[in-house]
Amino acid sequence: MEPKMELTRAAFDDLRRSIHRLCGIALSEDKEYLVRHRLEPVVRRCGCRSFDEFRAKLAGSEAVQLQEAIIEAITTQETSFFRDRHPFDALRQRILPELVRTRRGTAGPARRPIRIWCAATATGQEPYSLAILIHELTGGAPPGGPSPEDFAIVATDVSATALATARAAVYDRRHVERGLSAGQIHKYFEHCGDHWVVRPALRKLVEFRRLNLIQPFNNLGVFEVILCRNVLIYFDDATRRRICDQFFAMLADGGWLLLGSAENLYGISDRFTSVRFGDTLVYQKPPRASAP
Repeated sequence: MEPKMELTRAAFDDLRRSIHRLCGIALSEDKEYLVRHRLEPVVRRCGCRSFDEFRAKLAGSEAVQLQEAIIEAITTQETSFFRDRHPFDALRQRILPELVRTRRGTAGPARRPIRIWCAATATGQEPYSLAILIHELTGGAPPGGPSPEDFAIVATDVSATALATARAAVYDRRHVERGLSAGQIHKYFEHCGDHWVVRPALRKLVEFRRLNLIQPFNNLGVFEVILCRNVLIYFDDATRRRICDQFFAMLADGGWLLLGSAENLYGISDRFTSVRFGDTLVYQKPPRASAP
């Protein structure tokens, strides 16, 4: 086993600033162990013998490649199908049916798909869970009722590696059995050797894009639902406010924002209305007042 590299205070502080600048993650002074654990393999792979040498290399001609490596190493890609379950219950039982009813009276060119954005998709389980939910919601609809094509999912992440996995849509047994029923696995996945591949009917509902939330992103357009779950906890308050202001601007009137179970907008934004559906607290952009 190779000995641990020395991580000087100067190198740690410099790397903390770099991480914050690159992906918005705010690391406190007690996170030295995390920086060491996540970045030491990166430091060794690029041929550096110390964190100080790596820090110096970050200022050189290889900066872009090293910055990409830092982003990949430091961002958390923990996810699963139907993670936490209850937010998907709220979507299935209340939010999506309400959006479908609202759209029912809309005709012609104005009747665009109901757009949903997964703002930190990681390896893709969240948007594919939404695609399953949409197929289940529309599967028993009468003629003229909603169809999967009435929805469009945009899924973004800062990690190119995670997005490659999401686009490939190939998962092992451990991943599909974590959150999916046997019936869902059989219906929505093709069994290929030791892996399961998401069927085309789900994949065509999802568009993947690479996006860094600390950079302007309002060019994505307008959405009825935004999911940004278990992400804001890693940012400082100023970054959270900036991101939530953009979410508010991008949501259609009456649109919905879903955060992680440990996240809320207290002290961050007072522009949304909080609504509780069972165990799920969601945030709604107030509907536009009807003309008298």
